[in-house]
Amino acid sequence: MGLFDWLKPKRPQRGPTADGLYGDMGRGARWTGGPDPAGDPELFIPDSAAYVFDVVEWRWDERLWVEVRTNSDGETAGFGLIMGLSDGTKTDAAEAWEHKPGRGPVLVERQEWTIPRGHPTREIVLVSHGEPTTRVLRKLEQCFGFEPHVHPALPDKSAVFCPLLMLRGIVRPEEGRFTMRMKVVLQEQNGWPYGEFFLNINSVRRQLWVSEKDGDYRQAILTRFSDFSAAT
Repeated sequence: MGLFDWLKPKRPQRGPTADGLYGDMGRGARWTGGPDPAGDPELFIPDSAAYVFDVVEWRWDERLWVEVRTNSDGETAGFGLIMGLSDGTKTDAAEAWEHKPGRGPVLVERQEWTIPRGHPTREIVLVSHGEPTTRVLRKLEQCFGFEPHVHPALPDKSAVFCPLLMLRGIVRPEEGRFTMRMKVVLQEQNGWPYGEFFLNINSVRRQLWVSEKDGDYRQAILTRFSDFSAAT
């Protein structure tokens, strides 16, 4: 270390720290994406614009299995999700690119790390529960200001595979703690439009909530989870 290296801004840690912290920030930086998922779990709560669910099943073994429900106009609405977990040997990496005049995109940094055992990989499966998930779609249409569609959600047990990005929070399998803000990516494929949304989990409070990243992704979210081969 050089004499004045301590004056340099701290480089953000892209993977988890030894304490299970994701989204490590430089000295003096503050989390601005709402309540800090890495802080007190009792303070990590959804805002008024989020769609909130109660966690009714939580199984953290070779995978993380989660079932969530809420009440929608007097009836149960909900879905399931499965996260792939590392066995302690899986690796991940992140790259930073800059556009240089005359050179185009240039790789300026690459960080690699081993994903700790029991921590999520970049894989998530969203599972339909049939009619309860259809009620989720109807609620989203209402929140988005759309007319209700005639298409139900995908059939019961149908799955949508998505990339998952860990943004900020703490994962500690030995404590059963998973307080995390994540981003789910709906990839453009088979004619489906691209989309993204935020997925938040607080295992301490037994809550899960979803929130928008951009209003332009609303149609993509509804399309991806609708069954266009059937009508209600």
